[in-house]
Amino acid sequence: MRFCGPALLAAALLLGPQPAAAQGTLTSKVELEKQTSASPGQPAAKSYTSPDVVVPGDRVRITLIFTNGGAAPAADVKIVNPIPEGLVFDGTSDLKDFTVSVDGGKTFGAIEMLTVPVAGAAARPANLVDVTHVRWLWSTPIPVGTSRAVAFFGKVK
Repeated sequence: MRFCGPALLAAALLLGPQPAAAQGTLTSKVELEKQTSASPGQPAAKSYTSPDVVVPGDRVRITLIFTNGGAAPAADVKIVNPIPEGLVFDGTSDLKDFTVSVDGGKTFGAIEMLTVPVAGAAARPANLVDVTHVRWLWSTPIPVGTSRAVAFFGKVK
């Protein structure tokens, strides 16, 4: 299975109410997670590299970088990113202002608060495999000329 890196991502940047001059750009990068053997008594170390090819079961980190190139602080920045077709969402460590969607991006919330409909039965609690989109709503403005990055993980299907 070939993974085409950032071109596969359909990251969307939406800016809330703000002056037109406070515009930003969103870039992304995809990195393959590698585990290196640990010394006795030490945990395995993780490193990240740009992949040429990934295979089912590989874990990748997708980093989204917002840069404010405008003339004013960027307030109420909202970043929404669909989970690429070839991945299953596998978490994030950037939990501040973070929510997920399990219904194609229509509604967002903490995963433990979301449910998934089941035909002919009661809805079941959502889990990582159900996540269709990730979203960050940044409550702190991004100063002019600075960047902020967040990342999420995915497992290759």
